Amino acid sequence: MATKRKSPRIQHPPEYYRSKRKHLAKHGAIRKRHADTTKVNMHGVKLKWTRHCCHLSVNDISHLENASKEDIMTFLEWMLDTYRRIRKRSTVHAYKRILFQVYRKSVGVDFNNQANEEINDVRSAYLESKTPFRDLDLHLVQYINGYLTIRYKLDTSINEKPVMDVDDVYLVQHHHWVHDTSVFPDERQRIQLALLILLQAYTATRPRVFAYKKLNRKAINDHYFSIDDEDTESEDYTEEWDPKEDDFKTITYGDVKLILIKNPEEGRDLPAMEVTLRYTKGWERRENPKTFIFYEVDDLLFDAVLHLLALAILDQAFEANIQTVQDFYKIKVRPPRRSLEFEWRKDISNKPIFRQAVPTSDGTVRTSDTEALRYHTYLYYLQRLGLVTGFMQILNPYCIRRGAGEGVEAVATQAQLQQVMCHINAATYQAYINQRVQCDTVAAFLGRPSNKALLKAAGHMSRNVDPRAPTNASHLELENIRTNPTLVKLIELRDSLSREVRRESGSIREAEVHGTKLHQLYRTVENKVRSTRAYLRKLAKATTRQEFFSTISTLEINSQLEDEAGSLLDLGPDTWSPQPSYNLEERRLLAELICADTCDLDDGMKLKHRIYTTNAMILLGREREQRRVKSGAKIKTDHFPTKCETNQCFMCFWDDRAPPSQRFKKFCSSYRARDHLISRHLKGLVEHSVMCPEPRCRDKKLVFHELQSLQAHLTAAHSYNNFNRYKGLGKF
Repeated sequence: MATKRKSPRIQHPPEYYRSKRKHLAKHGAIRKRHADTTKVNMHGVKLKWTRHCCHLSVNDISHLENASKEDIMTFLEWMLDTYRRIRKRSTVHAYKRILFQVYRKSVGVDFNNQANEEINDVRSAYLESKTPFRDLDLHLVQYINGYLTIRYKLDTSINEKPVMDVDDVYLVQHHHWVHDTSVFPDERQRIQLALLILLQAYTATRPRVFAYKKLNRKAINDHYFSIDDEDTESEDYTEEWDPKEDDFKTITYGDVKLILIKNPEEGRDLPAMEVTLRYTKGWERRENPKTFIFYEVDDLLFDAVLHLLALAILDQAFEANIQTVQDFYKIKVRPPRRSLEFEWRKDISNKPIFRQAVPTSDGTVRTSDTEALRYHTYLYYLQRLGLVTGFMQILNPYCIRRGAGEGVEAVATQAQLQQVMCHINAATYQAYINQRVQCDTVAAFLGRPSNKALLKAAGHMSRNVDPRAPTNASHLELENIRTNPTLVKLIELRDSLSREVRRESGSIREAEVHGTKLHQLYRTVENKVRSTRAYLRKLAKATTRQEFFSTISTLEINSQLEDEAGSLLDLGPDTWSPQPSYNLEERRLLAELICADTCDLDDGMKLKHRIYTTNAMILLGREREQRRVKSGAKIKTDHFPTKCETNQCFMCFWDDRAPPSQRFKKFCSSYRARDHLISRHLKGLVEHSVMCPEPRCRDKKLVFHELQSLQAHLTAAHSYNNFNRYKGLGKF
């Protein structure tokens, strides 16, 4: 656990306290202690306010300090004129709210509440103050909800918030283990993803507790205006924590207790697990840890204890001499003890349970020993899994959180619901409640028993699931991207700027070295081309999926009416039957064991089945699946080349475990091969060593701690010189 540093306490001279008294009287109380995520949002609005003041040729600090409601309204209108991607009215309200946070942090007092009401909607202020409506400035009437919404045609719709129940989670877990063809960096990532989904479903917590979200430290430190040279000692609270011991602020082995409880009835002792969540929302201001208790369940897909036990054995985390699953289940609780706790090794107690996959010295990507799993990696895995499972809505961690809250609400008191959801105010849960009313109003009116099964099936995400749904954009949509007028104009502008840059400086590299204005403009347009193309591809994929889900029901109905069970869509009752395909035998075995029905087995056979399943999961966690070879990318392997060419990846070329299509792939140019080598194998290796993969060098264990030294070695020893013009090498 993290330890606080002791701050020295000394008595200051009288002048110090007098100046402090004057400062508090002038600028208010000590600044509010915001969370880091809030500070990043405040930094973004602060930059927008600075640009706005620069446009008006006024001082940003004094303009904010003396701001009136008219200044806030002007800023909001300028922001809509400048940032055209702001299209929703709720976004404008969010920017206004964050600006008020910057105001309070900078000035020391709250913005005028009455002015705030007038900015939102003056009618509420009118009703409370009983002021004649004609005396109010007409420009204040419904400024955001009325004037700005009408003038800029702001979107006032509210997106549906999908809710996942146990059936939805089962579909995700089953597809994850049985049908998913996605390749993870290593199979430990697959195991920890399944456990992560279970823990979030059982705790209803926010994903930030389990996954690390990297934030901009500069934005955190520069999130408000300093009115004067005030003492920032109270703001330097981040140094109270030792980053070496607790830097990621996520769940670690020290937050989990694996215990063995004496069975009050006959039978074997019962393993259980206590999970303490420390870094919930608001932990910086008020620590409020929550401890959840988990136990074994017969459906092994939902057994969090089994998943954690497999990860603990993979990490060799036990302080006791427990090396296998059999060792764990040999232990019994003997009198007078009523329970036993399995201690973790001291060097692993602070290690995150869910960890990120990072590049290693041999060029492969494997799970890190220390770095916590990043939130965007978890989000990517979850969204990808939702797409291939066939959900119509985009899957995200808050779908699971809303479903878990719905389940707790049905059985818990209001106080317990607030504790689980980590809500201070009971009304906050209204933002999580299912849009589809889960109360059977028909049965209530008719006085009949409730049809809960139908409401449950109709009110959650699995109602529209279809594993045949496309996961990528159609060929027609991709062709439309190439002819998109906006993208075509941007590409033409980029190409013309490229010619001008080469004409002026000789090459783009030379222009970058000299920092010419033409090169800056060229880079701006190039970034715009990339972002526009990425946006169009994302929109094309969404359009393809939306078209599928909006037409598939009608197609199936017409197919049944016309009795075309053997149509091209495979719409017959038994025509669509996916066949699992595994590259790893360990995964095939685990998929069969973890999905098996054990209801008819006795206790002894259930225990044996549990041990077999855990062993299979451990064996799988030690493997690394190779990517499948595409049918059109077969390469003749009668004669293996002995030298890597410059248009090939040096790391892939000497990887004996990779398929031939990956090893000997030739890129369209040496620059493409160079970019692949840097981004796939060498990026982010500042803190790691790099080993030359060539067999003779590998036998000599030639390890390089700097990328520049590796570059020199590849050039001199292997005639592989692809780095001489790479501008970003020194940044990695």
